[in-house]
Amino acid sequence: MAPYSLRCPSCNREYNPRELRWSCECGSPLRIEKTFTFEPLESVRGIWRYKKSLPLLEGAEPVTLGEGGTPYVKTRLFGIDVYFKLDFLNPTGSFKDRGSSLALTNLKAAGVREIVIDSSGNAGASLSAYASHAGIKCRVYVPSKASEGKKTQIRIYGADLVEVEGSRGEVTRRALGNLGSAYYASHLWSPFFPEANTTIAYEFFEEYGTPDAVVAPVGSGGLLLGIGWGFERLYKHGFSDKLPRMYAVQSAANTPVYEALYGRRPDFSEEEILAEGIAVPNPPRLSEVVELVKRSRGGVYVVRNSDIIQGLKLLASMGLFVEPTSASVVPALREMVETGEVSPGESVLAPLTGSGLKALDKIAQVLRQA
Repeated sequence: MAPYSLRCPSCNREYNPRELRWSCECGSPLRIEKTFTFEPLESVRGIWRYKKSLPLLEGAEPVTLGEGGTPYVKTRLFGIDVYFKLDFLNPTGSFKDRGSSLALTNLKAAGVREIVIDSSGNAGASLSAYASHAGIKCRVYVPSKASEGKKTQIRIYGADLVEVEGSRGEVTRRALGNLGSAYYASHLWSPFFPEANTTIAYEFFEEYGTPDAVVAPVGSGGLLLGIGWGFERLYKHGFSDKLPRMYAVQSAANTPVYEALYGRRPDFSEEEILAEGIAVPNPPRLSEVVELVKRSRGGVYVVRNSDIIQGLKLLASMGLFVEPTSASVVPALREMVETGEVSPGESVLAPLTGSGLKALDKIAQVLRQA
């Protein structure tokens, strides 16, 4: 296990990880710096197969519930080969379990006793579960309109749930204003969440090689960043002979990555938030996401709620029951083909991020209106 440090990509300040900083003095999120090692462990599945590739404090023992190692459904869709990564089959029903496992492993090793987080639901449920498993107290701030299934998960894992009226930004402000002696473990800022998502790239690479493109829903950006960093490291160190193009998907209700990349608003917008997992108006790692998309020669697609609903139905027809955020990749895939961003014969990795069982109230409402 190689040592690591925390570095600010904006001002280059470095911090010892035992300082337990979640942001730089300049206000930017921190990144993990460590020596890259790719030596998958034999007879081990899940993210801890790549233990030597992950940042770990000395003496840290994995806080794990069996996350990672999720299966794929390979299909021919819109004339291209699509590999749906079923990350909604993680223990709490979302890909966030990868980051929660790595984060709680390091926080427990550092002696943290209590965490505070803000979340639209999935990260809150996931961190609640892993904090409970680690014996760490957890308080979660969520929008009052978050899915009942996710709020129920948070409660049953034993966390203190605080529902907040107002915007997603207000939820963050409330959490930060009531930290007390607790550590702020938000997935929006945590350097461990994107690092844990590199394991999605490693899992795909071991089974199929490197895809031509990756398309993923983007809220905070940790999913796209992690997958992109994973493939970049494999390429840089000679394991892979190519790099995938990286495509972000945003809902018409929240388009900060699109606006930052193209310098304009999309041609359409919506007020109603259906895909709550990507309803992040000010992602801390915005500049990092934009730079990743640029250097990979990828792009950003904005999808309407009506398109997301059609994506839900198409995936359901394949036997895949996911939440609206996950389904946003389907209309993006269609548009990628129609605009020539992906050509026939190319392959695309598309992670499905959250279970439909976590958003039954929203999906039931959609079906009633159909």
